[in-house]
Amino acid sequence: MVEIIVHHSHPALTILHERYSKKLLGYFIKMLQNDQEKAQDFVQDIFLKIIEKKHLFDTDKKFYTWIFTIASNMCKSEYRKPFFQSISTDEYELQSKAVFSDDLSEKERFKQIYKASLAQLEMHHKTTFILRYMEKFSLNEIAEITETSVGTVKSRLFYATKKMAELLKEFDPRYENNLFKMN
Repeated sequence: MVEIIVHHSHPALTILHERYSKKLLGYFIKMLQNDQEKAQDFVQDIFLKIIEKKHLFDTDKKFYTWIFTIASNMCKSEYRKPFFQSISTDEYELQSKAVFSDDLSEKERFKQIYKASLAQLEMHHKTTFILRYMEKFSLNEIAEITETSVGTVKSRLFYATKKMAELLKEFDPRYENNLFKMN
């Protein structure tokens, strides 16, 4: 990043793109309801922002955290747009029923319900959940990325995990005896 700031180095930008574009694409896909086209646009936009806002980078901090802070803020802005709505509860129930009726393997069925469940989380819970469990950031890094305290990150993880567990409880082995119970 120093090369980009000081020398406007295109090879340095290319290296950053090679290192982080796939990770960012995965993050954006998860955050933008699996909209791959929009996620690809966001990846391109974030690298344009890096060029435009290179002076805002603090060389004492990690680049990885800085770029994910930008990515998180881009998603927040997208969620604020009036036409961007997460799946309603009714739509979630319809999707779940449709998934149950399909002849899919258990693993594929879980993936689909997992994605629909993730879409049910509030934006700040979803962001925290994805950064922690899918992107493997530490609590401190998530706090820095989301510009909140570690306590807030812990709270959001607690509620996000609780909601996901509730939405995915049919896959919890503790409930298995209830599935085959005769009346």
